[in-house]
Amino acid sequence: MRKRFWPLLVISLLLLAGLAWLRVSAVKMAEQDIIADLQIAQSPGSIKFFQTISDYGKFVNLGIPAIFLIAGLIMKKRDFATKGLVILLAMGLSGIISQTIKRTLKEPRPYEVDSRITQWSVGGSNSFPSGHTAEVTVATLGFALILFRTPLAVILSVVWALLMMLSRIVLGVHNFTDIAGGIVVGCLGLLVMKETFDRIESANAKEK
Repeated sequence: MRKRFWPLLVISLLLLAGLAWLRVSAVKMAEQDIIADLQIAQSPGSIKFFQTISDYGKFVNLGIPAIFLIAGLIMKKRDFATKGLVILLAMGLSGIISQTIKRTLKEPRPYEVDSRITQWSVGGSNSFPSGHTAEVTVATLGFALILFRTPLAVILSVVWALLMMLSRIVLGVHNFTDIAGGIVVGCLGLLVMKETFDRIESANAKEK
């Protein structure tokens, strides 16, 4: 990981800058056309389904790594606790990055600028990047690559992430570029936190 850290970091930052540029460009108009069409196709049942995913998904994203952390502390399994802590801290870091960009760009949400789009979910601060997406990206990568590391975990994690991302678009609170930005921010948060913990582990091993 250490050899790839800086190239991955630079690529992530460049991608984020490119997506931010797209988000403030005329591309958002085409995105909003798609969102308006998606909302027309929804039924009361599908709206409720996506609202449930969007509003309560954080209990899955935060709950599973928190269980690993607590179980690791109780059972004195350092590996369990460390894995859970890495994911939770990565979510926190991605949240900080996301909020910093939101408050800098101050991009409005789709429903705020397009009368065809209805707000069907909570959308607190600015739009780019999607904080929900950053969080679920960290969770997905954490579940698939750190906690469980099985083909089934990969499939379920990806399906879960796609549902969360789609819900934020269908509910009118994010554009596609917001979602893409959230993915990059989530990857960035986990990359930095995993590298930090790997360096700490390496330093501790050398001292022993």
